[in-house]
Amino acid sequence: MVTAALVKLFHGTPFKAQNMSLNSYPTKDGGEISFIQAYQAMGSGLSPERIHNPVLLKPSPGGVEVVLMGSSIGLFKPGGYYDWVSKAWTYVRESVRDTSVIEGAGGIAEPNFMDRDLSGFLMAKELKLPIVLVLDIDRGGAFASAYGAYSMFPPSLRDQLKGFIINKFRGDPVLLQPAIDWLSEKTGMKHFGTIPYADDFDIMAEDSMNVKEFGDGSFNVSIVSYPYMSNFNEFQALSKSNASVRFVRKPSQAKTSDLIILPGTKSSYASLKWLIERGFSDVIKSKPVLAICGGFQMLGRKLVDPYGLESPVSQFDGLGLLDVDVIYDKKKRVKLVRGRGPFGEVTGYEVRRGSIIYHSTSPLLDLDDAKDGAYEGQIMALSVHGSLYSEFGRNAVKEFGLRIWASSLEDEVKTQIEFLSRRVKEEVDVEGLRALWEESMIPRV
Repeated sequence: MVTAALVKLFHGTPFKAQNMSLNSYPTKDGGEISFIQAYQAMGSGLSPERIHNPVLLKPSPGGVEVVLMGSSIGLFKPGGYYDWVSKAWTYVRESVRDTSVIEGAGGIAEPNFMDRDLSGFLMAKELKLPIVLVLDIDRGGAFASAYGAYSMFPPSLRDQLKGFIINKFRGDPVLLQPAIDWLSEKTGMKHFGTIPYADDFDIMAEDSMNVKEFGDGSFNVSIVSYPYMSNFNEFQALSKSNASVRFVRKPSQAKTSDLIILPGTKSSYASLKWLIERGFSDVIKSKPVLAICGGFQMLGRKLVDPYGLESPVSQFDGLGLLDVDVIYDKKKRVKLVRGRGPFGEVTGYEVRRGSIIYHSTSPLLDLDDAKDGAYEGQIMALSVHGSLYSEFGRNAVKEFGLRIWASSLEDEVKTQIEFLSRRVKEEVDVEGLRALWEESMIPRV
């Protein structure tokens, strides 16, 4: 939130050296980066670029997929990846610009991780960057966490810890002042501001830690929150609809739903296995379903995986609700897409492996370079993420009784970040932060 606002307020560019997320987005040239860095770029009227997120880590059952400079370089065991961090640093350093507003990840001083922390410690140490901590006081322990980070930081680098921002504060700021004064006295860090907790405005979720119910409409939507769920932030479009939305993990939670959504997944095999073991099959067969990407694939007959990209087996059965097969190949489809279908023009993006082979089921969409989707009975499915922000998506879900009035993805993102920027500017010493940022501008390499 804070970084997104500062990118806009500073007229800068987003940067996160390494992000672990299953929410990703294509660049115009077919690269893959974390969605939140794309979000920060779009909100400032910029096109997302590979350099905005040099390393993207995508957890999967067999380890972690490493996406380097927008291109997948394969599946690593966690230990194997961290042995490779020194090589990744070269790409990270070459991606930093003098306009970069650099976001860290998690704690800045984890003792088991410090010398491998591409996003935080290594950036600060090697590039001699000032550090401002953003403390989530809503989770508790904010001041202990900040003092702990200061104490664990190498003494030779503590002067780079310049300040802190309190985020998501509830209550009277006067009661907080003694703790602020204590932390500043103990560490020398400046207090740059306190941002009140706001429940009147939602931004798109960065990862599964941010999943929560939203909406208060009469149309009940259940999004199945299976393991390795991906790109679920696209359903933020439903915050402007007649729906109440919740993420469910038990079939009983979906029995009163007007619509079940099967979102994308990093592993169709693992998510499908979980669905069946949890007993979701019957409720999925009895309700209207909207399935996206991996959710679409799971509805088919056979999923063939000759290279072991998605599963430990070469072939496995889908739910058999659509007469299609899926064949996984090594090439990954990462692109912004545009096309048409019976409900109008569709725009969105694809991040997937797997080609859809049609049998008696007919495609729903004509994309620029492929056929896609299906609509049979109560089931609508497509591989395109973000379609609910397009003419096609808004019109298509009317078939289920769902009404969406969100505008385009880009316009919604700009609206959200404009709101965030105003909120941050009201509560934070933005000019003080700008002075720190300008003093530390890194020459382009």
